[in-house]
Amino acid sequence: MRILFVGCGIPGIHDRFDHDIYHALKEDPGSRVRRVSPQSLSPALLQEFRPEVLLVAHGSKTPLNLVRYARKLGSTTALWILEDPFEIDRHRGQMVESYDFVFTNERQAVKEYRRPRVFYLPFACNPQVNRPMAVSPKYRSDLCFVGMGFPNRLKLFNSMVPFLKDLNVKFIGDWTRWGKLHPKLRRFVIPVVNDFMEVQKYYNGAAINLNIHRDPVRPQYANRRGVRSTSPNDRAFILAGCGVLQLVDDTRPDLWACFLRDREIISFSTPADLEKKIRFYLQRPDLRRKIGTAARQRACRKHTYKRRLQELFRLMGRKWPVK
Repeated sequence: MRILFVGCGIPGIHDRFDHDIYHALKEDPGSRVRRVSPQSLSPALLQEFRPEVLLVAHGSKTPLNLVRYARKLGSTTALWILEDPFEIDRHRGQMVESYDFVFTNERQAVKEYRRPRVFYLPFACNPQVNRPMAVSPKYRSDLCFVGMGFPNRLKLFNSMVPFLKDLNVKFIGDWTRWGKLHPKLRRFVIPVVNDFMEVQKYYNGAAINLNIHRDPVRPQYANRRGVRSTSPNDRAFILAGCGVLQLVDDTRPDLWACFLRDREIISFSTPADLEKKIRFYLQRPDLRRKIGTAARQRACRKHTYKRRLQELFRLMGRKWPVK
């Protein structure tokens, strides 16, 4: 099968999606796979390669006239949306209507598009990238959180200053754009944003990793109707792939269809509950390893990009024969 994969076309954090999807596609020796940026997609390329499947990630940078042209040439076109519900207003209408099939990372977005052949497809891990590894002391911490300093995260951490200030904490990412981190916590910020290979080392160096989902509306992106989110972020699968302990906010019920609560991923409900669980697990390295190992086993068995692509092609009525 000839597959033309069009990446996100957004430098930085989205590079990891392009990398993981493309390398999963390449695992099938029976398919001929080509990767191209949205900016390099052209009528000439479509005419020359004649893809049987045109698979587009994210979609905001891919010209819709070229998607429709690929359909005229006989390609089956598929869009894998990665930013629902945060950017759902940008996906409605022309974008989703230009594709034969649409896959979204958010279960609640499926009904919002009001058209057939829209499916929920969760995030996943890449076991070759998201994996256990030995790291130097530079990357070690008691507690690590990787992500942007959105208001809900700032509120949580700022409420826990008396407890957090005496720990070895690492906040990886941009913590200046959406509000102010408490002065006693600012020394913990490490502004690594786009290097997803480097980030794996911080995950592996942490005794405990935090996973705090962002609010689906605040800060406002393109979700004017306030579509709520019930599906897990990509970090849940990445951390599981690394085989590390994660404490996750209990706001995404779909997560528990993917992992066993409190056996593979630990949930928390309030700042007090989070503090209690951090204290508990910091004292139990063997239990941390046991839970992290169970999460990785589940992720590698059920939640890889290879598995997601097998489901994507199955729903499209095509056999993608990777075992």
